[in-house]
Amino acid sequence: MSEETAKRFRVSLREFDALLKRALGETYAGGASFDNESDFKFELYHNLHGLKLGGYELGLRLPGQPTCLLHAESRVVNEQAAKADLLICNPTRPRPSFNYRTEIVIELKKTLNAAALRAELAKFSGYGDSRIRRLYVIPANGIAPARDQVRGILTEHQGIAGKVHVCDRSTISQARHKGPGVDTPDGRSLLRIVRNCIEEALAMYGEGRHQYQGFYWRNYLHELGKGWTFPAEGDFNAQLYHLLRTRLAGWTIRTEYELGRTRSDFFISRPHSARSVGIEVKMNWDQFRHQPNKKKQEVPSIIDKFVDMESGRPGHTNILVVIQGEDAHRSNNKRDALTALAETRVPFHLLQYDERRGRVDTVRFRSGPGSRRRR
Repeated sequence: MSEETAKRFRVSLREFDALLKRALGETYAGGASFDNESDFKFELYHNLHGLKLGGYELGLRLPGQPTCLLHAESRVVNEQAAKADLLICNPTRPRPSFNYRTEIVIELKKTLNAAALRAELAKFSGYGDSRIRRLYVIPANGIAPARDQVRGILTEHQGIAGKVHVCDRSTISQARHKGPGVDTPDGRSLLRIVRNCIEEALAMYGEGRHQYQGFYWRNYLHELGKGWTFPAEGDFNAQLYHLLRTRLAGWTIRTEYELGRTRSDFFISRPHSARSVGIEVKMNWDQFRHQPNKKKQEVPSIIDKFVDMESGRPGHTNILVVIQGEDAHRSNNKRDALTALAETRVPFHLLQYDERRGRVDTVRFRSGPGSRRRR
């Protein structure tokens, strides 16, 4: 289809419903249960990513538009802080200030009971946007409340009852689980593949940046006059997860993974391999600012995660990703963070997007104070 056709794009609810059920079938077939909601969310995102709605892949940039249809952990309406686990937007329908019109909201739970369903319905009702056409509520494990109970709960929200679909393992036909494939990389190529995936995900942010309608769903209203956008961390992580899952057949990719005292954004490993990779993602350097009321500041917190992930793993590599490498931070926040990171004794790689030079920038922090090298 041409770019002109894409400009007239319409989201078909019937077509998307079929795609979602197909992706859910593949996701459920991957395991009897999920350890956390995050793994379920990103795996469903991955299975949706390559499916075509109206002829266009959900996770790729719509031709002639700044972004794709499928997003993760994004604000449903600009004026409210609440975010959806997944959503479908229409990039041909930009909102006046920033972002795009939300057409479909998908809320995911590790398990779903009546109280959790009521909470999701109240959240959806609170958006007050009649143009949001559908809400899906889906548990990762177990089944949803009985249909009669669901119908009774929906009658409490007459204004949205017709828009709500509740799905679970009992209502979805599970697909045959796909094997790991034939291109499983060896441990020596693991780091190269992971870094390439991160660079591609960062390039999605960097290429064709626009303050109000960017590729990653912007998540702040303030500072509209500063000339930059704020990429949503969760949206970036979803695209990164998809790239990793596509290219690391045979490796386990865990998200929000608890290790010892800490929890990491990504932990990549496989049985009988000494090699593994841990990834921490930050939106920009302002997230490293000193916060007086915080028990542990950002740099010590990240270093603790790196220490936990590499403990007992001689072939482990840690990676820190800062999506915005130059924009949208006070100069002292980046300077102070880099100084503190250089003084640690934990080796890791730093990848960031340099908006000034239009490229991904990489720095390797070696063991010992002051030891860092720019690639």
